Amino acid sequence: MTQTSSKSIILKRIIIVVSAALLGAAGFFLYLMHKDPNPNLTGEQIRELDQLYLDNYIQEEDFRIISELGMNTVRIPFTCYNLTEDGYTLREDAFDKLDWAVDMCAKYGLYAVIDLHGAVGSQNQDVHSGDDAQYALYGNARNEESTIELWKAIAAHYRGNKSAAAYDLLNEPRRAPGKFGGKVNFDFYDRLYKAVREVDPEHLILIECFSFPVNGVRLCGYDWENICIEYHIYNLSRFSQKTCLNFYRALHNLMGYNAPVFVGEWNAFEKESDWKDSFEWFDEQGWSFASWCYKANAYAYEELYHNYSDWGLFDLRVEPVDVSTATFEEIAEAYGKIGTEFAEKAAVYGDWREYLVGVK
Repeated sequence: MTQTSSKSIILKRIIIVVSAALLGAAGFFLYLMHKDPNPNLTGEQIRELDQLYLDNYIQEEDFRIISELGMNTVRIPFTCYNLTEDGYTLREDAFDKLDWAVDMCAKYGLYAVIDLHGAVGSQNQDVHSGDDAQYALYGNARNEESTIELWKAIAAHYRGNKSAAAYDLLNEPRRAPGKFGGKVNFDFYDRLYKAVREVDPEHLILIECFSFPVNGVRLCGYDWENICIEYHIYNLSRFSQKTCLNFYRALHNLMGYNAPVFVGEWNAFEKESDWKDSFEWFDEQGWSFASWCYKANAYAYEELYHNYSDWGLFDLRVEPVDVSTATFEEIAEAYGKIGTEFAEKAAVYGDWREYLVGVK
């Protein structure tokens, strides 16, 4: 018998703290350098730029802002390249920046969700996994084992840490490129679950159904305890936000998931009423939630994609640079403008503030 809710934790009023990712974006930068080395940069310069990005993008002040807004949790994405030299060898300083983020959460009364956004070889071939050139996690014995060993190291490191609320084992895994999840994802989740439980029997584990509840698998085949089902809800259809949310609830009930729910990512975009409807709906259902995202580069949506959609509470307007060809000085200049002090509050900041503290 599968027991899924014996020690469940409900996290309320939470938001993701990052744009591409607090740690994952830097991981993607490292991946780009490894794949297509920039002839203008030395290895030492690449490491310096990596650290500059990490130090500037999210700072202590951001955790203070999140806490004062009334939020209680930060979902911290990272890729395998943030913790390893090459996806396989753990770095000596692997946990330094992640520890700093978890410590900042503790200092400001926040919980941390540890989110592996990019596994070795990529679990989805999406750019936010840090590797959009391949889909090489499943079926690759070395990549699968390395991802399992990475989670063992993470679980051992954070075992007993009360600020770390949960482990998000794998972000948005696909059964094949461009295809939503399925049994292959849940079977690998099972291997990750067992590996984590060998060293950490206590922390909550998040199991993602990407993109809909029916893209998961019924839990009766897995002996899991203290887990939470996770969804990412983006209404890109013509239907209303309420219809979309009710659709997810109906599919959740259809699958018979006897576990709490964490909406690890969602966004209501430009429509203020959709934000209000979503807040009310999540509270009624008792579903925890984290909006994607805290900060975004509005320049990319307005000037490059012409599809700005209020992705962040804060908007940067930084012209992107091509890290595969730009000089050290050009990249450093761009990375020097990504702190929140250079950003503007987006319209959705007021929607969140009204929901959390009652004042826009």
